[in-house]
Amino acid sequence: MKFSKTLICAALLGLGAQAQAAQYLGATGTGVTVADLSSPGLLGFDLDFAQRSQVSLSFAIEAQDLAPGALSFNALVRNLSGLGFEGVSLRLDGARFALPAGSLATDGFQAVAQSGHGVDRLWAKFSEPGLTTEFYIGNPLASVGARDWTLDLSGQQVGDTFRITVAVPEPGTYALMLAGLAAVGFVARRRKPF
Repeated sequence: MKFSKTLICAALLGLGAQAQAAQYLGATGTGVTVADLSSPGLLGFDLDFAQRSQVSLSFAIEAQDLAPGALSFNALVRNLSGLGFEGVSLRLDGARFALPAGSLATDGFQAVAQSGHGVDRLWAKFSEPGLTTEFYIGNPLASVGARDWTLDLSGQQVGDTFRITVAVPEPGTYALMLAGLAAVGFVARRRKPF
């Protein structure tokens, strides 16, 4: 009897100590509450914005993150209602997005009017600022047809860190961002192969 109780306790402790995605090290930013929702093979978090701002979340890479070479990623950005947000942007530092691209969506009160992504960033602009209460990066709600993003960790070592910065920019920031992306696209098209 004692032996079986010991086995049950050991099994429960093993489940509780089950490895999760990259280890969450903390966040910097004001006006945002962060909930780490990561699980094995999935880096996920919930951001609750109380004001226009940005938050940077830091993560350490663990051995199980390197085995597949990539990590699924999603996030829920919420409490946007009444704050007049035009959109959301996300930047990676120390990791990059792998193909295929994931989903970007809102709670349905308005559409994503424009969006884009590169190897280390993504952004979305809403059709009517101020109406959206939630924004989904990837598939945090397990919706049919939505797809998580994938973070490529190739070239990284155990203990390396990476940062994800999510921002709710001031109006007008998107115009500058679109101009920058257009310029990069123009230069890339004009570049001749060696």
